[in-house]
Amino acid sequence: MDPHDARDPHGTAPAAPARRPARRADPVWALAAASCAAAVALLYTLLVTTSTGQLLEYQLFAAVEDRWGVPAVGLAPRLVRLLPPALAVGAGLAALACLPSRRTRGRGVLALVALVGANATTQVLKHVLPRPALENGVPWAGGNSLPSGHTTLVAAAAATVLLLVPSRWRPAAAVAGAAATAFTGAAAYLEAWHRPSDMAAAVAVAGLWAVLVAPWRRGLRAGRRRASALERTVEALLWAAGLGGLAAGGVLLALTLSAPAVAGAAHPLAAVGGVLLSASPAAVLVGLLLSLLRRMDARRIR
Repeated sequence: MDPHDARDPHGTAPAAPARRPARRADPVWALAAASCAAAVALLYTLLVTTSTGQLLEYQLFAAVEDRWGVPAVGLAPRLVRLLPPALAVGAGLAALACLPSRRTRGRGVLALVALVGANATTQVLKHVLPRPALENGVPWAGGNSLPSGHTTLVAAAAATVLLLVPSRWRPAAAVAGAAATAFTGAAAYLEAWHRPSDMAAAVAVAGLWAVLVAPWRRGLRAGRRRASALERTVEALLWAAGLGGLAAGGVLLALTLSAPAVAGAAHPLAAVGGVLLSASPAAVLVGLLLSLLRRMDARRIR
């Protein structure tokens, strides 16, 4: 008998090693991407193109309208001018630093695609989508400003960092990214650069690109461990802060309707509602990305 013959003494061929079944694509990512795209479309359609939507958002914008066109002075407006490009450049450099290593090259490329894609999409939308001048009493202040370019820079940078770092660093990166994005959104509103819908749309654009590229990301070994209690706690707190802030902002917006801004002064609660609706989407975005990345790690462990 040929010693190299793989057959057993009874002449039967050995059973082929069982193959691990191919992992199916997780539909949650497609659902998240569709939700982000739908959010941008709904925000533009409902709040920019309709008379009711413009009136509704003007309830909040009227509280900061006197800042429109005023030269930015003070620490906050200077920070909101410098912080977004600085963070975007920093995130881009971090992604570029991953390219020389074969182990991290893939995630670096994906992070760059998400960063560049989000900011390019925002600039295209700002110039392609019109803002109609309707006869509803809302003052005309130029063309379309949705999505916010400053907020997109920071939100895309926050998403890029989450795609790059190992899972043990995600809680710190998530808190920092959410805080920076929320600050930018709130400051852009208070300086009358943007309406709250502009910030929400910017966050949705950044989220869209992040969830489009993230499923192609291969995790480092450190990213294959189970989520820690800290990661889950930060994730839950971000979801609570984001959804709670949006709910509170919506309630304050409803309360301002008792005194229409187009017929008089802005409601005293309008500025607080505007800040909440401008800042809260940042926490929702980062909470969503943490949930999806944790789900990805859990599926890889199985």
